[in-house]
Amino acid sequence: MDRRDLFRRPLAAAAQLAAPVHAALQHEAPGTEPGHLPLRPGATPPRVTALAYSAHELTEHTVDDFETLRSMRGKWPVLWVNADGVTHAETVRRLGDVFGLHRLALEDVMQVPQRAKADAYDGYLFVVLRMARHTPALDLEQIGVFVGPDFVVTFQERPGDPLDPVRARIRAGHARIRASGPDYLAYAVIDAIVDHYFPVLEVYADALDALEDEIAERPNPSCMSRLHRIKRDLMALRRAIWPLREALSRLVREPVPPLRDETGVYLRDCEDHVFQILDLVETYREVASSLTDLYLSTVSTRTNDIMKVLTIFASIFIPLGFITGIYGMDVEHARGWWWSLPFVMAEMGIAALLLLAYFWRKGWIGQR
Repeated sequence: MDRRDLFRRPLAAAAQLAAPVHAALQHEAPGTEPGHLPLRPGATPPRVTALAYSAHELTEHTVDDFETLRSMRGKWPVLWVNADGVTHAETVRRLGDVFGLHRLALEDVMQVPQRAKADAYDGYLFVVLRMARHTPALDLEQIGVFVGPDFVVTFQERPGDPLDPVRARIRAGHARIRASGPDYLAYAVIDAIVDHYFPVLEVYADALDALEDEIAERPNPSCMSRLHRIKRDLMALRRAIWPLREALSRLVREPVPPLRDETGVYLRDCEDHVFQILDLVETYREVASSLTDLYLSTVSTRTNDIMKVLTIFASIFIPLGFITGIYGMDVEHARGWWWSLPFVMAEMGIAALLLLAYFWRKGWIGQR
């Protein structure tokens, strides 16, 4: 699908913007041994699934026994293991033992959020990135991807991800992904996560368009609160995607095992998407700032219009009060002056009309 189509489909979620979920950084006490996997009270074992395939065969099941998972290694060209949770230290440790993952990398898996990065270890690669979703608030979730010579292990913070299209291609037997190695699967996972930023950004594009119309026609204080939330979300998206640009650029320039040269071409395309996302984020941030200025100028203009109307009313009633002050309150009882009240009222009406005509000639009221 042409990714430009993502910007043409309207999303109903544009009107449901809410405050983003900001996860607090989890860290150990100073002086803790490096590679320590913290025990979290109340943490439950996550759901672990295994998907193993070759060019013509496929097996998929939920992992209940890690020894069975260990026996699958070497029997399949690609073994994809996914864990929907990072708080259960025993599960993280046992998966690390099965695939020989370094404790420092496992520590980064459990301590979220981490800065997006790509670290090379002995025989495998560790990539950290953030998934973006609208639920309907902005949800940024960390995913850790381990890429080995015959395996891909992914750790997610919680169930739910944008990786169903990748699983569907594997189950459907697409030749490219089924005939390629784990490095191509890792690319497909990263590409699906990166591309999912586009529909999320489309939500903000629709919301900014709606806010622009509302500010121009009916500015109200709620516009500023929604603009503030949008700007905060865009800043969070920028912080999530900016380090990934550096990590992918390094992998493209200096591919490390188990990445092959042909996979680097695809990663270069993924890097281009990251640049597009950053450009869109910066553009929307500028639009949000300009809408803030538009709101302030619109409110100021409306306030000036109100003050002008009040000033015109005050200017009309000042000479009317002056006239009534000259004639006093007894004009209708003055002997022989039965016409005095109509005369004063007519004089006041003429004065008001003359002032209105003067204001109109000056262009202060009406349209010339």
